[in-house]
Amino acid sequence: MNHQFNLRIAAMLEIPEDRCERHRLFKAIDDAFKAGDFEALGVALGGSPCWFDEQMPFELGLGHPLEYAIYWSPTAFISTLLDAGSDPNYHHHGGFPAIIAALSTDRADRLEIVRILIDGGADLNMRGVNDWTPLHYAVAIRSVDAIRLLLAAGANPSLETRIDDYTTALEDADNAGFEAGASFLRDAMIRRGPNGR
Repeated sequence: MNHQFNLRIAAMLEIPEDRCERHRLFKAIDDAFKAGDFEALGVALGGSPCWFDEQMPFELGLGHPLEYAIYWSPTAFISTLLDAGSDPNYHHHGGFPAIIAALSTDRADRLEIVRILIDGGADLNMRGVNDWTPLHYAVAIRSVDAIRLLLAAGANPSLETRIDDYTTALEDADNAGFEAGASFLRDAMIRRGPNGR
């Protein structure tokens, strides 16, 4: 992946000054995401050849296309973006890298999205909000299924946060009384050894 695209903003898209026109542009972009319409989205975003891996206009309150798709698009469209070259390890300002973004949704298919992202090369240990890894986030939402999926894919259970309490996901699960999650994490740490290998 060419990570330089992550930091570029689609240069061809002009943001209208008029609030009504700006809203129409946002609606066209949002509708294309929700419909999973790759061609319409490319047009709405100005036609840049790499729009699928460029930051969308800040003026419209948008970030990276893959992040927006994680929240609003059909799962097949998330795969389409990844196949086109959208970086699953996009630069994130708000603390929600791809896997954590997927886990933070209320979508019934969020674990399917996590699988798609993992298959697309998303970093299983990428840090996000509170310096949490996806395993920390899975503990925070008390999802045994997410913990199981992440561990099976190779997430490292021995990683500590590098701020605040410097805890592992296991320590967070123990502190929260989340016994089912703690059990999976404890077993994984025993299997991997003290260094998480």
